[in-house]
Amino acid sequence: KGNHAARGQRYRYIRHPNGDEQLYDHQTDPDEFTNLADKPELAGVKQRLAQWLPKTNANPVRNKK
Repeated sequence: KGNHAARGQRYRYIRHPNGDEQLYDHQTDPDEFTNLADKPELAGVKQRLAQWLPKTNANPVRNKK
């Protein structure tokens, strides 16, 4: 139950379990210093990338040892 991320050619979108979001433009900010998630003009980018995130979390696989 952790963070999930999706990456396109230009942007990387991250969603945290508490609902916080991060969006980075790798063309202008390859080191991910500026979170663009609150920019209304990038809502479509977030929506497109979010469709690739899992809808549910899988339970961890237990070690059989």
